[in-house]
Amino acid sequence: MSSDPKTLKTEGSPAVLLDGVVGIRIRRLQTLFGSHWQGWFRARSLAVTPVQGGVLLLIGRYPGISQIALARLLRIEAPTLIQSLAPLIEQKLVERIRSTDDGRVYELRLTKAGLHAAALVEASTPEHEADLLRNLSPEERQTFLALLDKAIAGAEAAIEEQDQAE
Repeated sequence: MSSDPKTLKTEGSPAVLLDGVVGIRIRRLQTLFGSHWQGWFRARSLAVTPVQGGVLLLIGRYPGISQIALARLLRIEAPTLIQSLAPLIEQKLVERIRSTDDGRVYELRLTKAGLHAAALVEASTPEHEADLLRNLSPEERQTFLALLDKAIAGAEAAIEEQDQAE
């Protein structure tokens, strides 16, 4: 069999690149979700990534949340959050306001345009996800989501244990 990627044939679904390697499948699904998301929301005149969409929703749910608290909530480093926030601030969807309680802290709030964008993300996400998960029955989708939550909890526990061991 040739090792040239152009001539490789996959057995069954092309999604199964390395049978049994979970991380590759998760990454593939994430890539597909991201690609679909970009096109889906671009067609609705909103240029945000899935992470930025989540940031909009969280700021909408927790108006005035600090950047530090949002980074902790998302379980990401502050510089990573800033990369997601910068375009949202540039597009005037989010504003950073110095806290009146502590001038070192920035609070995050949605602008009027940000409120509209968050509403669009929230309203459109179920249809976007249904389009992507069309091959799953409603019962399979619930099972899939429950298994994802369980896998995430296990992965978080493993990372926490690893951090404590270091």
